[in-house]
Amino acid sequence: MKKVLGFLLTIILVLGCSLTAYADEIDETDDSSIEVTTPVIVGTPAIIAVHRVSNTCIVYDANCQVICGFTVSTGKPGHETPLGTYQIYEHSTGSGYHPMVDGTYGRYCMRFKKGGYMFHSVCYAYPNAPEPIPEEVADLGASVSRGCVRLGVLEAEWLYNATPNGCIVIVTDD
Repeated sequence: MKKVLGFLLTIILVLGCSLTAYADEIDETDDSSIEVTTPVIVGTPAIIAVHRVSNTCIVYDANCQVICGFTVSTGKPGHETPLGTYQIYEHSTGSGYHPMVDGTYGRYCMRFKKGGYMFHSVCYAYPNAPEPIPEEVADLGASVSRGCVRLGVLEAEWLYNATPNGCIVIVTDD
């Protein structure tokens, strides 16, 4: 709990409630960068902060107010979720089942870094499966993905529907 509170405080202090400060720090090697001038409505996600050590995600609005937080799964050793500052640049088509590199399927996919890094639901065994793979659900909170940020299905659906392209993504261990 102490680490999560420290993470939250660090993000608030580092951000200083200024999105434009991070516009210049977006990974320039990532061709996905889009202009940060995307209009952001109060209450709409403007910053998604992912903490790899605690496998948590905190979502902030444009006023640096916490909207919500989730337990997530980040990348396992050898497939770590990349540290850095990025932007959401693509939403998959609807809530459909998107093929993953390991042969499973994720839903509510949003890309934040070239190379296949996305936010998405826990995985399903096949397209149109009624339920996600139980082990995937049980593994939320552990570093088990191939680099993506996995969320519970309801959390992934909310984030997908609420988050505009251009939303800042910060992945950190601090």
